[in-house]
Amino acid sequence: MTSTPQQQPPTSKRSLQRFERIVLGAILVLCVLIGIVLLQGDRVPLRVTEFSWEDKIVGINDLWFTLGFNRPVDRESVEKNLIIEPPLPGKISWTGRKLTYTLAKPPTYGNNYQLSLARIKQLNSDRVGESYANVFRSRDRAFVYISMADKERGQLVLVNLTRKRRDALTPGDLIVTHFEIYPDGDKILFSAFERGSGNQGFERQQLYTVSTGLNFQSSKSVERLGRIQRILDAKDYRNLKFDLSDNGKTIVVQRVNRNNPADSGLWVIPEGGQPRPLGLPGNNFLVAPDGKTVAVAQRGGIATLPLTPEGGESKFLPGYEAIVGFSKDGSQQFLVKDNANYTRSLVLINKEGEAKPLFQTLAPVVNCQLEPREERLLYCLKIGLVQRDEQQIDREAYIAAIDLETMKEVPILGLPNYQNVSMSMSPDGVALLFDQLFTNIAVANAEIRTDGGEAILKGSLWLFPLPELQTIQADTKPPKFDPKKLEELEDPGFQPKWIP
Repeated sequence: MTSTPQQQPPTSKRSLQRFERIVLGAILVLCVLIGIVLLQGDRVPLRVTEFSWEDKIVGINDLWFTLGFNRPVDRESVEKNLIIEPPLPGKISWTGRKLTYTLAKPPTYGNNYQLSLARIKQLNSDRVGESYANVFRSRDRAFVYISMADKERGQLVLVNLTRKRRDALTPGDLIVTHFEIYPDGDKILFSAFERGSGNQGFERQQLYTVSTGLNFQSSKSVERLGRIQRILDAKDYRNLKFDLSDNGKTIVVQRVNRNNPADSGLWVIPEGGQPRPLGLPGNNFLVAPDGKTVAVAQRGGIATLPLTPEGGESKFLPGYEAIVGFSKDGSQQFLVKDNANYTRSLVLINKEGEAKPLFQTLAPVVNCQLEPREERLLYCLKIGLVQRDEQQIDREAYIAAIDLETMKEVPILGLPNYQNVSMSMSPDGVALLFDQLFTNIAVANAEIRTDGGEAILKGSLWLFPLPELQTIQADTKPPKFDPKKLEELEDPGFQPKWIP
């Protein structure tokens, strides 16, 4: 007996055909959609899709920005039509659709910059893209000083030249003796003692921070102006000199035990850490910009001590008596050498350890700071000898500019009252601030004094626009640059320092 094959039910066959029609329909719809997307996509104009400085406040460390495009772009049309006002000279490089613009010099502080881009073309096409414009700004031109006004005597005062504002930062019950500014400009480290302490004030000074209310980092929350926080008390140790690394991560303090003066030396306070002694004496020291080492004047030379595990080994440079500065990256040091002929030399030690004498002088080198735009000009506050008559030779301070490549030195400004002049280089390298103090050693009960013990009676601040490198390089005598007294600040004070 044979069986007959079973036939597929008509309903199953109809279901399969219906499914096939649905699949084919979906494929057709997708093809149409893809075609529409491709046609529409081709019509999307060339445009800027990303600007790395959008809504950003730029400073000395912001030396490049990027522009991104949504389509391959004719690079020549971009390079030809990219405009920045006021001008910021720089060089352009490319990575795919992204342009990188590297500045030749840091932006000048206190400016609004307009970036515009028009008439750009798509790659291998005459089609013109969308115009683009954006405004970014540099940090405010601002500085801090210790006030000598009657109602603010001994207080820290913040002057914002861009915003035309003046604010007292510290309370009236504290007399500030020294301060350093953190790199973001949002707070200041300072030493101070309570008002009314008289001559014993320095014995009781403590370390504090105070917030400035400035916010140059859009991603960072900012504290209100004038918030005080104590960093180091004076219960068991006297706190003398201190220094803050340029990156704001390391503090080094000279301390003396109150009950045992033999227990004296340097202490380090790492960011977020506790104070600890370094076991090294010293009152002339400077922390490297990265906070990993400290250079200390010792008998017979300069010792370099590591402060972190990345600081390397201890080093000793014999024959030097003081350190006056570092280059921005810390790879070069400026040291003072005591010569056998009773002169002093300023010596540049490069990253290979090679010594390059810059100049000799019979008198002390007070301070030296690199102009940050090219780090080629070194501005030094020096002491010179001036012949008044046959019987009298006086010391007089002056500021000189030294071209580190040609070794040419140009005195650019003489200063009276040399004993107590301090200067500060603006972060964009366009101006110096310096003070002029009036002192009297005979005043016995003054709370505000110089490091030499003289009572400070009055102070004034001066702003000095700096010459360009080409002016210093010129063979002829450079034109006269007159400092400007900040008359808008009545009896302002001393120890001015620019906000970074």
